[in-house]
Amino acid sequence: MSRLIVRFHDSAMDNLSWCVDQADDAGQLANWQTGTERQLSELAKKHNTVVLVIAQQNIYLTDFEIPGTASRQVLAAVEFQIEDQLAQDVELQHVALGDQSNNPVAIAVLEKSVMQRCIELIQRHGLQVTQVVPEIFLCPWSGKTGDVNLIASHEAVIIRYGEYLGIKCKPELCETMLDLIAAKQDIKAVNCYLPSPESFEAMNFGQHPGVFKQLEPGHHDPTGSGTINLLQRHFQISSIWSKLLHSWKWILGLLLVLVAVTGYNKAIALQQLEARLVDIKAAQYEQLKDYLPASIDQSDNLKNELINLLKQAQSAKPEANFLELLRQFTQAKNAHSSIIISRIGYQNKRLSIDITSNQLSDLESLLEAIEATGQAVKMENLNIKPGIISGRYVLDGESR
Repeated sequence: MSRLIVRFHDSAMDNLSWCVDQADDAGQLANWQTGTERQLSELAKKHNTVVLVIAQQNIYLTDFEIPGTASRQVLAAVEFQIEDQLAQDVELQHVALGDQSNNPVAIAVLEKSVMQRCIELIQRHGLQVTQVVPEIFLCPWSGKTGDVNLIASHEAVIIRYGEYLGIKCKPELCETMLDLIAAKQDIKAVNCYLPSPESFEAMNFGQHPGVFKQLEPGHHDPTGSGTINLLQRHFQISSIWSKLLHSWKWILGLLLVLVAVTGYNKAIALQQLEARLVDIKAAQYEQLKDYLPASIDQSDNLKNELINLLKQAQSAKPEANFLELLRQFTQAKNAHSSIIISRIGYQNKRLSIDITSNQLSDLESLLEAIEATGQAVKMENLNIKPGIISGRYVLDGESR
């Protein structure tokens, strides 16, 4: 029996990597090959089951502490319990739960549009999909305190520092990300599950001890214990038994009879709930009206109005954090491939980046590209030598 593992590179899901997991060949290692969405139909014909892996940059991992009472009701609306952690309207997000016997419960959040694209590919290419999982679960996890595990992922690496904690980044940013992780927890070893010792030697871990680990069968198994299957709620794939029920139309008649018998009671209960909802909205408005514009009244969607106000408040903040500064620099740098980054540092809300190039005009062009974004930036330590020019860009997070 063979199992196809497909790892998408981004939310568009047009480009992918794939490998075959042979259950009857334990000695076979994962051999990732790149491809496109057009190959899925042909690949699906050759394998019994398919596991789809969503790119980690599209997924937000968190957890939620279940109160001692009404846990089922709370989990049924868990997206509203973590609403303050999300940057977008929860109605646009898909929330998947981990093992509900644990407390806190692990949660994976991604945009519904990503899952809709995934379901579209499953139906279009006739994939026999058993699970859709976040990319972090491709990285092994031993559970040892102080361990950080790392694997290669297409043109990036995945750093996993907890059962449900991980980050995906470019290899050149590995040292910086490890420093950020070390600020929250001790790092005793960085276990690198890489294809060869040469690829391990090319990595830079800074002060953190790196350990090369030979890839073994099962290291790329994304369906082990603790995995979060994203096929939940509205995105559950119907079983073959549900298709058989379509031919049993007489059962629907019995259901209609039951609906007619209980309909009256439900209608009364619904009226009571609607009256209760009006009372709740009135109480909410009384608490919030001092913080809302005068143009908003009780009939408006108070939740959406609060989200808009929070977004406006966040966009008005003058300070840019490390990831925002790094994102702005990376976007400007994409058009200047001749410039080499030798070091990245972040201190006192200032991002410093040491660079080298053969042309002074390239450094000046990149400086202008960063300034065009509205971000305050200056060049320091400019050193011009025959054949090489070095310097340092400093992006100030306190002024934009």
